[in-house]
Amino acid sequence: MNNWKTIEKGYLGSLLVEQKFIENGYNLFKPVLENGKVDLIVEKNNKYLKLQIKTVQIEKDGRKIIPIRKISHNMGEYKVKLYTQVDIDYFIGVDLDTKDIYILPIDFSSKYKSSISINSCVNYKNNFEQMEPISGNSNSEHDDNVETLTGKADGTDVGIE
Repeated sequence: MNNWKTIEKGYLGSLLVEQKFIENGYNLFKPVLENGKVDLIVEKNNKYLKLQIKTVQIEKDGRKIIPIRKISHNMGEYKVKLYTQVDIDYFIGVDLDTKDIYILPIDFSSKYKSSISINSCVNYKNNFEQMEPISGNSNSEHDDNVETLTGKADGTDVGIE
């Protein structure tokens, strides 16, 4: 597959993810730079989650897989980086054929080295419920970013009357 087709599929996959998250009540925030580890930040009920979006690929044997590593080719250098809980909260695998998305928590996906078969991800297929905050659930350690920047998450500042 040539590079243009790969870029095109990645772009279409990102648009589909954005649509699905909007339909499920999330606010979306895109990083300014496109070559970082985070492709999209989503927010719902003041809970912020960092996402890495990967388009489902079809192997020569017909299996569908979600790649879960970052490969960069920069000035002749080939680097492979794995994502951690510090980098992202969820991998989002996008199947452009079926329009399904696989919402994979980083603690699940980090058990794999390079890719995950979508057959291993059926419990995560279009599963937005797992992302909903429940009592005692702290999927993201980064939910306090807004409070840190504004004083309080509700927009009121301490000491201002």
